[in-house]
Amino acid sequence: MSLFKLSDLTRSTPKPDAGGSVKTSGSSRCFIGKANEKLQQKIGTISPDLTIHYASLGDWSTHDLLFYLLQITGPAKVYFTTWAISEYAIRQLHSFIQQGHILELHGIFDYRNGVRKPAELQFLQQITTNIKPAKCHAKVTSIINDAWGIAVNGSANYTRNPRIEAGTICTERPVAEFHRDWILKELNETTVF
Repeated sequence: MSLFKLSDLTRSTPKPDAGGSVKTSGSSRCFIGKANEKLQQKIGTISPDLTIHYASLGDWSTHDLLFYLLQITGPAKVYFTTWAISEYAIRQLHSFIQQGHILELHGIFDYRNGVRKPAELQFLQQITTNIKPAKCHAKVTSIINDAWGIAVNGSANYTRNPRIEAGTICTERPVAEFHRDWILKELNETTVF
């Protein structure tokens, strides 16, 4: 038994726009990135209450997407989870903190990352507002300020990534707050490994 009848679903064929995005009914967009195309060309402008589905095809990394979105939102608090994070991504995050683009940085990463790379863990502890190793495979980023609430949920870690990755960018504040809230709850709980 399903929650709905397949015959009840309306079907439409989305048509690509000039920027390469596919717009679906309502406030949802889908697109596939191609090699050497920039985030600006693929995402373009965003607005509140929009969901964008993407496939990066290895064209950008999660931290690149975060920095692109911060250019649109302006300074914001950032909450993230990742299975892995690279030194390069940490240095980029540090740079955005120093420049005032990231007001607070709260994060959860898989505990094995800290075991394998203790220097990166120390660096993260120095630059973040709150960081915690946990049994984590989620890849979520929430960007929140007075004007914006954006959630990015996808398959990519905070590493340089030549692989095909996919995910969504959701500019609905309640979704961004939902992810912020469970990340903060996990950060405040004590877990021993």
